[in-house]
Amino acid sequence: MIVGIAGTIGAGKDTIANFFVKNYNFKKIVMSNFLREIEKHRRVKPTRANLRKLQLELRKKYGEEILMEMLLSKIVEKNLKRVVISGIRTLAEIKFLKKKLNAKIIFVDAKPEVRFLRIKKRGRIGDPKTYEQFLHEDAIENAMFSLKKVKKFADFVIDNSFDVKNMERQIRRIAKKMKLK
Repeated sequence: MIVGIAGTIGAGKDTIANFFVKNYNFKKIVMSNFLREIEKHRRVKPTRANLRKLQLELRKKYGEEILMEMLLSKIVEKNLKRVVISGIRTLAEIKFLKKKLNAKIIFVDAKPEVRFLRIKKRGRIGDPKTYEQFLHEDAIENAMFSLKKVKKFADFVIDNSFDVKNMERQIRRIAKKMKLK
């Protein structure tokens, strides 16, 4: 069973993935960690801009599915059976996951103000510091990754604009539809 989580900046992709880990015995893989590891070896600061630039370089050089191939390698190498993947970004990635791994895709979004407060709280390197920077980064990622199209191909959509209990109720409904125990 493979679950991919796509969504906007700060919408709660990792929080949802962690819920699957804690409640349904999934192993979590964060897509941006592949990029962060490459940047670490290159001694490049893992800012959002640098990670986006690296993604474009990799896709141009190795094809649209390069990160999915890295993911598949890890799943096979570790013989993982239940995997939740946080940070699916493109339509090509969704198509790969559905075709090769029969994955279910969840798209998560939240109001921009809510997402900005979340990313300020998490304090990740490279996250925008002001609301204006956040809106700029959000617009870039929405355009670069065609997130509106990605959302249309998702099997489930979560509005994570509210509290954690609300999010958990939505995930449990989805898990029930996927027959998870």
